[in-house]
Amino acid sequence: MMAPVTSLDRADELGENLATTGYCKIDAGFFKRRFFRKVVTGADLAYHLHLVVSPNWPVKNELLLRDWLIQHQDVARAYETLKVKLAAAYGDDMPRYTEGKSSFLRRAVNDARLHMGLPAERNWEE
Repeated sequence: MMAPVTSLDRADELGENLATTGYCKIDAGFFKRRFFRKVVTGADLAYHLHLVVSPNWPVKNELLLRDWLIQHQDVARAYETLKVKLAAAYGDDMPRYTEGKSSFLRRAVNDARLHMGLPAERNWEE
């Protein structure tokens, strides 16, 4: 899940409230967002929440990626396969799991951006 916030300070404030509902802040090396995870005990299930500062929400790369995956099921299946493989390899090591997805995601996002007539993303710093 992803939600826009007005600032990282606001994300941190919300993070304090999220902690009371079982979400834990995860350091995955992101600088422009906050990442929270809630694990459901005994269900092998986890919820991920990204709070992002985004004045340009409609063309946010993650939203473009979501729509691209919906429109291109072959890409979505390849992404699913990659995520399962990385989860098996890295478990709860979120920085390594995230890094393992990076090149795939950058390629897919830029395909989506170019399809929409937007320039390719070159600054991937989070």
